[in-house]
Amino acid sequence: MINTIRYGGELKKKMKDGKEKIIQIPPTAVLNNMGAFLEVTITHPKIIHQQFSQKGEAVPGKRIKALIDTGASSSVITPEVANELRLIHTGYQTVSSVQDEQKRPVYYGAIQFHWGMGKEIPIVACPLKGNAFDGLIGRDILRHWHLTYNGPDGSITICD
Repeated sequence: MINTIRYGGELKKKMKDGKEKIIQIPPTAVLNNMGAFLEVTITHPKIIHQQFSQKGEAVPGKRIKALIDTGASSSVITPEVANELRLIHTGYQTVSSVQDEQKRPVYYGAIQFHWGMGKEIPIVACPLKGNAFDGLIGRDILRHWHLTYNGPDGSITICD
């Protein structure tokens, strides 16, 4: 499936002469300043759905903004997302950054994309600096895609 995501169209309000003015942000500026990101839903893998159904509970899911990170070997969510969804803890993984190495908890979960596809994978829980993103899409998912970053157009294309 081919999906093209164009980042423009976000609106920014600015005060001018006591009035709010809406300014269009060009797609190239959004892609350049924020990076390539996706709105995804984090949830439990299908094998766990039955357990929620037996209890009469809805399967929890959370829509988050996730940065596509070619430098990350694993996909990541914040610990807050993992705790809120009550994902199943499966172990620990050493995570390396420019500053240090840390053992971080790993959860088994599912990442669903707006085009209907999804991946059930181990997801590392790690704090992310700032509050712009609650997740990273790492090479564990990227290895399944053909990804094109089109800077001049302000878009990315994903063939899944």
